[in-house]
Amino acid sequence: MTDSEVKEVLRLYRPGTADAADPSFAEALSRCERDAELKKWFEEHCALYSAMRAKFKQIAVPEGLKEQIIAERKLHTSTVPVWQKGVLLAGTLAVIALVFFQISERWQPREPHDFAYFRDSMVGNTLRGYGAMDINTNDLDAIRQYLAQKSDISDYALPMNLQKNAKPAGCVAITWQGKNVSMICFQTGRPPFKPGMPSDLWLFVIDHSATSDSPGDSKPVLNEGPEPGFVTASWTNGNRSYVLATKGDRKLLEQFL
Repeated sequence: MTDSEVKEVLRLYRPGTADAADPSFAEALSRCERDAELKKWFEEHCALYSAMRAKFKQIAVPEGLKEQIIAERKLHTSTVPVWQKGVLLAGTLAVIALVFFQISERWQPREPHDFAYFRDSMVGNTLRGYGAMDINTNDLDAIRQYLAQKSDISDYALPMNLQKNAKPAGCVAITWQGKNVSMICFQTGRPPFKPGMPSDLWLFVIDHSATSDSPGDSKPVLNEGPEPGFVTASWTNGNRSYVLATKGDRKLLEQFL
């Protein structure tokens, strides 16, 4: 089940109801418990739903409304033209939609667009299973040709030491917030840090304008990764921004820059 499939299922989930025990939500809920980003999204979904429900509960029912409806039902049924009933129904639905829109705007989570968030997201994606590459090859030309077909991010420049000290393993064409990202995978010769991972060094390339504060310097800046034991290097070259990530220390990563 992909992240988008999890969200599609859980958009129907109603917190505080019997949905928590509904088997149709079990797999999606389990994924959220294992994935920090999905868990955050799910918490925001539940908060929005709860806020909407509380807002509707605050709408007071006018005193005597029930009796009035019952008393006038027969009269309205026989005297109100069909077209007027349609207008009244449309008006009611419009009010409900307006309340929903106002609450949604207030509670809609704003996804960050900064480069640090992009960098951390890419490392998180790697840990969540981007071990299955689109193509497995040690041919850099084949990788570039594939990415040229699948993405507009194929005019990247690889550091000389990366080509010299690491072996290409394949690539993946992905997106981040609707922007194309090219992920080129490498092997350093070390045992995989996670069973089944065919690579242990990853280069992510995105358009320089895709984030609000992409690096402005061509000299790589090293940072500790968002996950324990990970380290990243970030830089910009022309109209492309780069993130190189691996599990290890700064000294290890520097030999590929």
